[in-house]
Amino acid sequence: MVKKFAAGSVVEIVAEKEQTSTTSSTTRKPLIRPINSQHMYYCTEGMGSIPLSIRSENSFKIHQDVWISPGNGVKYIGTSETNPQGQGQWSVQTNGKRFGTYDHVIIAHNGKCADRLMSKTPAKDLHSLLVVDFRPTVPEWGGKKMTLNSIYSLTVALQKNNKNNNIHDVSHVVGKEVVTAFVKNAPELSLITNQSRKFANAHAYANDDLEVWTILSSAKFAKKYKGPQENLPQERVEEVTRLMLSSLEKSLGLAEGTIHDGLVKDSRLQLWGAGVPLNVWSSSSTGASAAGGRAGVDGGFLYDADHGVGVCGDWLLDPSIAGAWESGRRLANWMVEGTQMQHQQRSVGLPPDGGKFKVSRAASGSGIGNVR
Repeated sequence: MVKKFAAGSVVEIVAEKEQTSTTSSTTRKPLIRPINSQHMYYCTEGMGSIPLSIRSENSFKIHQDVWISPGNGVKYIGTSETNPQGQGQWSVQTNGKRFGTYDHVIIAHNGKCADRLMSKTPAKDLHSLLVVDFRPTVPEWGGKKMTLNSIYSLTVALQKNNKNNNIHDVSHVVGKEVVTAFVKNAPELSLITNQSRKFANAHAYANDDLEVWTILSSAKFAKKYKGPQENLPQERVEEVTRLMLSSLEKSLGLAEGTIHDGLVKDSRLQLWGAGVPLNVWSSSSTGASAAGGRAGVDGGFLYDADHGVGVCGDWLLDPSIAGAWESGRRLANWMVEGTQMQHQQRSVGLPPDGGKFKVSRAASGSGIGNVR
């Protein structure tokens, strides 16, 4: 399901010193520099393979394509008249009708929707950590709120091996074995990745004449050109696509229009309005003492025992797929163990016991987050 990036397949594109030719004209050529990929992995069948694998190994029931309104889709209904001392329950509604009643609710999400889902419930301490800022940078001390940036993702199908027109494709510049490159010499971009090489066995990407690349913008660029995420105007799509491809041409030292006018066969643009967490909540109420005496709990999730609601996500541990998965695993284990031991569950990670947001060094170090 996951595969380690091969040595030399991850690089960074940096600016080389100015070089003056014999004609006294000055050009900038990129320097392609390999970085250590020893601990870098990717999903061989895409990110969706992780939940699909979990589903295939378990018997729980999954309801897909069910819209739960952030405004009134989740309501805390407390204890029942027949069991006033029991666990409070939650009512989940869709399209104005009750979808079900549950003992626990788990929020595996962040951003405005997660904020709204909990805003009208009595779980006030938990909700206070879901309130979010959208900014391209976060202060060195970590900030007062969860901070998410925005990122544009542009996927393009590019013609390759265009020898007749003497046009160099992207692989020709960055290297034929390169899968991912962190862009350090163009402020509008952060990363490019070769989906055809990453998913070489997938039929959709197998084409001798085309390569599929995904280009991620910088957060500052996305903020400047941000539009309505669910319905980007066509003129904004065309503008952002043109600007991102122009930046890639400059980054690779290619003539203007080389990619945009000469190689692109198809493209898709998407705005990640809540792209990457720039800070991580670090609670002081972690460890075995705060976890009811049980060992192995060192944070990475939130749990409100008074109302039976938990939160997991990458912003509680590490802004990555692995961080999101591990956060969910810890929360699940915490809840299951408490149920099996049949004792009073305790809250984890909530104010006012203390804690603060800390800068995510993982996000800033990868080039997809910024500290100011």
